[in-house]
Amino acid sequence: MKNSPMLLMALSTLAMTVGACRNEGAKPSVPEDHATMTPQSAPQAASQSYDLEFIDTMTQHHMAAIEMANMAQGKVRHTELKDLVQSIPQDQQAEINRMKEWRDQWYPGATASGTRPMPGMESSKPMDTGHLRSMPAGDGYDAMFIQMMVPHHEAAIRMAKEALDKAQHPEIKALAQEIINAQQREIDTMGKLK
Repeated sequence: MKNSPMLLMALSTLAMTVGACRNEGAKPSVPEDHATMTPQSAPQAASQSYDLEFIDTMTQHHMAAIEMANMAQGKVRHTELKDLVQSIPQDQQAEINRMKEWRDQWYPGATASGTRPMPGMESSKPMDTGHLRSMPAGDGYDAMFIQMMVPHHEAAIRMAKEALDKAQHPEIKALAQEIINAQQREIDTMGKLK
């Protein structure tokens, strides 16, 4: 047979290929373009997960500030604090509403995140707001409100600063900068009243 050397070579190549596929522990190699998560989509997925965690964590954080401010209404004495306890619920509820819209748009049906603490939250202890509710109005009340709200704002600023670096959506980055600016102003105001 004229073609027998070619046939033998083809059979030999086929046998080597089949043998290589049978090696234990051998895994098929998948080119990067055909992998289910490409090198470009992996960071994007991580960023999206970060954005969802930021939305959920900052929403909870804002809700706690709103609760504290509502408790303090009618009890704080300094004019600047009266203004703050009026503006915090309005301003932070508006931010919560924006984050809720983004969450519904970007992550429809997503379950609550928050599997890892964000900067500013890892050392946060649950706040005992019972004193704010039960303590009578007066200078002592003002001091206690400041003592609780300043670290709360500082935690929000730390979370927002991380979001400037890690968030994927420009809307989150813009909100983070707004949070930093607004809450630092409020910290400065409260600092003058100590």
